[in-house]
Amino acid sequence: MSDKKYNVLIYPTAETDLYEIREYFETILRTSPVPLFKKFYAQIDILERTPYIYPVVKDAYLQQLGYRMVPIDNFLLFYIVKEDEVQIHRFLYGKRDYLNIIGS
Repeated sequence: MSDKKYNVLIYPTAETDLYEIREYFETILRTSPVPLFKKFYAQIDILERTPYIYPVVKDAYLQQLGYRMVPIDNFLLFYIVKEDEVQIHRFLYGKRDYLNIIGS
């Protein structure tokens, strides 16, 4: 087993998504987003060591770009692996039209 560790970059769009998720949980749902965020960061830790564990998405256009998707509760984490880097692009609610959001 390889001890290789990939460098994880969280893109500004993903940071904005995390901020909006936190705001939604705190202001609309009036609950803590901490349990969900712990799951997000646990997955990031996994991606740091095994980024190819999740398949490329099925959409042909996003596939061409190399997007992979991780389901986390009702959310989807989208990322791309380039060389020794994991680029996290989005954290989206699973019922959103992610093809239009990411593909545009």
